[in-house]
Amino acid sequence: MGQQRARRRRQYAEYMASAAWHIRRRRWVEDEEQRTGRPVSCAVCGSEDWDDLHHLTYDRMGQERHGDMVALCRPHHEQLHRAYDAGRWRHLGYEAVMRRLLRLTREEHERRRA
Repeated sequence: MGQQRARRRRQYAEYMASAAWHIRRRRWVEDEEQRTGRPVSCAVCGSEDWDDLHHLTYDRMGQERHGDMVALCRPHHEQLHRAYDAGRWRHLGYEAVMRRLLRLTREEHERRRA
């Protein structure tokens, strides 16, 4: 792993453990519930048993916009990261890839339910 990537991962880990992140996450949940009028749920399967607030971009880490993040249950969060880590998408940029993978994962979930 390159030094720059290691530094970014360290900064991310520090932010995720910070009071600032916990406050931002709580505010995101409150805003989402007010915006939708219902409890937060996984953006893929709709489960209210979501675990993770996933970043679709890290461009504004620490100053995230509401649309920079999405609630996901653990299995769907892991599925998105496995697909991203496969590497074939990386040349498109993280945000573009994550938004596309999120859409494809939703579509796959809907097809399986039909």
